[in-house]
Amino acid sequence: MFRILFIIFLVATTNIAISQNKQDSAKQVNVRQTFFANIYSGFYYSLSENYTPRTGFDHSAGLFGYKADWADKATAILIYDVSKTTGDIIVTDTGGNVLPLSYTKGSDYTAFLKQAEICFKPKPWLEFSIGELLNQQYLTFQDKFWGFRYIATTFQELNRFGNPADFGARVTYKFRDKINISLGAVNGDGPFRKQGNDGELQYFGNIELFPIKGLSVKFFADYMPADGKPARSTISAFAGYKCERWRLGAEFSKVENHLNNSALSLEGTSVYGAYKICDKWHLFARWDFLTKTLVYEYDSYLICGAEFEPYKGLFISLNGRYLTAGEVPWVFMNFGAKF
Repeated sequence: MFRILFIIFLVATTNIAISQNKQDSAKQVNVRQTFFANIYSGFYYSLSENYTPRTGFDHSAGLFGYKADWADKATAILIYDVSKTTGDIIVTDTGGNVLPLSYTKGSDYTAFLKQAEICFKPKPWLEFSIGELLNQQYLTFQDKFWGFRYIATTFQELNRFGNPADFGARVTYKFRDKINISLGAVNGDGPFRKQGNDGELQYFGNIELFPIKGLSVKFFADYMPADGKPARSTISAFAGYKCERWRLGAEFSKVENHLNNSALSLEGTSVYGAYKICDKWHLFARWDFLTKTLVYEYDSYLICGAEFEPYKGLFISLNGRYLTAGEVPWVFMNFGAKF
């Protein structure tokens, strides 16, 4: 049923885009081209003797992108990111003791396709996007509101509540700068894999509200059926207020049947804010609370610190962090560059 409705919706929207393109086919359109890049690096030291490795240099992102804009009628974005795309293999005995193992894994710093999106804008209020899309669950909105990605990703991305990007299609309607409504479907297998053999799609909807200046409210939900397994679903809600000097946001998220396992669900809350004390200095803080229902685990994660921006697009941050699981405190020095 979801598949049939989405196909009908997709065909209707595509017809609008094609009709508009025919009208504009005789016009000469200038293309604006932009290259951009991000580098996120840092150094950490754990105050706990039980945490290993206790100290080290950290690299969280090396991103390079290109954007083409056809006079606001269409855009194309291509982004390659460098990140950890492989998992570590750990073997334990029945007592939970780690056994020695020799193997060769892939690089922790692998370049992968992060975004490859073509977006048609036949009307100011209508957008149709196809390709590899960034996840609206947390990456296109909360990540920007949080604003300190070079220090730490947002709560949902950090705890893998969903894939950061996926291959699919999306339609967005915009109403007078007050409401954005998106509907779409993706493979559901993330940016590192092709469509699974079962051929099921993950359907999603996203609503963004801007009732008054500075106030943002967002709701997201998705649903992914699985042949012979429980269907996975997600709901999340966000509210935030931003003004010239400060911003404060909060979000709640829940994933039912995570990894199509009926015994495993994820739930959590994140509250974060920042205050601009002068032109080049920010203070920030964040508190995450995560619950896993498989064995009812819960973790709190605290981050607070200061940011210095000596030049536009260049950032330095000294911050402290504390994870209740294992009672691990850290001191971080993070560096970020956007150009």
